[in-house]
Amino acid sequence: MAKNKLTWKDSDAPDAEGRFKELPAPKLASWLIRTRNSKLNRIIGSLNQQIAFNKDRPSYVAKMKRTRNIVTKKLNKDAKK
Repeated sequence: MAKNKLTWKDSDAPDAEGRFKELPAPKLASWLIRTRNSKLNRIIGSLNQQIAFNKDRPSYVAKMKRTRNIVTKKLNKDAKK
């Protein structure tokens, strides 16, 4: 069976305009929460796509994973309130 090729998917969320690259993980997490209306599945999808398409950049992938962890903790904490 042939392996499926990854395809980039644009969302209807605001354009990041370089924020994934420029912002530190905590600020990126806050921006993603604000612009994706606190929807964890949309945020995780955006971060997973960044990870999948940038595997040749280990420090960038690590930052996306840190951001994913921060978002998950923040949204799970807010859900418990």
